[in-house]
Amino acid sequence: MSDRDRLLEAFATGTLIRPSSDHMGFQDVIRGVAHACGVPVPLTDHVRSIANHLTGVDHIILLLADGLGIESIDAMPRTSWLRRHTLRAIHAPYPSTTTSAVTSIATAQYPATHAVTGWWVHIPQLQAPATVFQHDRATDGMPLERLGIDIRDVCPAEPMIPTMTRDAALVQPVDIVDSTFTAYMAGSATRIGYGQVSGGAEVILRRIMDAPGPTFTYWYTASPDREEHEHGVQGDPSLRAAERLDRVLERLAKDLAELGRSHRIIVTADHGHLVLQPHLELEEDDPLLEDLTAPPSGDMRIQFWHVQRGREDAFEVGFRQRFGRWFALLPVDEFEALQLLGPEPWSDATRSRAGRFVSVSMGMGALRYAGLRGQAGYRRMRSGHSGLSPSEMLVPLIIGGEETPRGFEN
Repeated sequence: MSDRDRLLEAFATGTLIRPSSDHMGFQDVIRGVAHACGVPVPLTDHVRSIANHLTGVDHIILLLADGLGIESIDAMPRTSWLRRHTLRAIHAPYPSTTTSAVTSIATAQYPATHAVTGWWVHIPQLQAPATVFQHDRATDGMPLERLGIDIRDVCPAEPMIPTMTRDAALVQPVDIVDSTFTAYMAGSATRIGYGQVSGGAEVILRRIMDAPGPTFTYWYTASPDREEHEHGVQGDPSLRAAERLDRVLERLAKDLAELGRSHRIIVTADHGHLVLQPHLELEEDDPLLEDLTAPPSGDMRIQFWHVQRGREDAFEVGFRQRFGRWFALLPVDEFEALQLLGPEPWSDATRSRAGRFVSVSMGMGALRYAGLRGQAGYRRMRSGHSGLSPSEMLVPLIIGGEETPRGFEN
């Protein structure tokens, strides 16, 4: 059986999730919100179903709760605010990782077109991977500015938040509110930092209280992802993090209702989590690297391989002997044809970063090039993401506010 057929069989049996425009996905939610805020976007039935529930709403809050997969919601009490307001499970973007998802929020585009396809993105000018949020060369931490690489070399797609027709703001943790990526995402929009998650809610409440007109607020929290990486999805710290977020949202919803302003709180996630087993590594002196023109990029459960011309057969044989038990290896054209990065054609930037082969995790395995910084943290991780398993790919669509919608069609 070919690796393509292995993937198709996994999709057919439900072992892996195949992203499809037939099923509501993360990008439909983002485009529905964008449309409600005056941004021109392609309108599908799924996008319209989101936008229709925002018609006439003065204050729209979009919360990205990092790592809050549908399994985290299912573990919560039925009486919790998050569980009560969950409308359905939707597909996360693929790769199911934060950089890809947040760039989709920033641009209202799929990874197929915005070209941020993992935690580490291949930069052709460097022939090396860059770490998107840190804005540095992933192998040694050198700031990209010193290497002549601008944020638009990393994130070539146009940000959409600055084009909104309502007052827009980003409410971000203090450690990222002034980052290069956040500045790119915000453009001229206001950026507001906060500490604890309750502080983010307080900022938003004051913002809406003082607003002279309609607003959009993008709110990001790193929990429960941070706790899940260290303790697993069902670890007590992870469960407590979700419960804290739930209490904050219930309070915010109550306070907004008492203000008497029309509002919606939309909560979703970039990905869920999966227990990682085994943790595989490609050492810096591995013979397989001799077939490459650059270190592998992508993420822990999807890798993009830039293979030298004439070395393709040797690379395929070597990779499958070593990692074929855990990963499918596809020529890039076969991978593109599956439309896993989104239903729209790949951009030139995406194609230039993808290399000649793409490896996709078939189970619970993760693979990381040891020449990238963060090796110790990778080895400690209890759970992770960026793959196609249901645990990673199914995330909630949660909507709170007056006259909250009751459900959506598939």
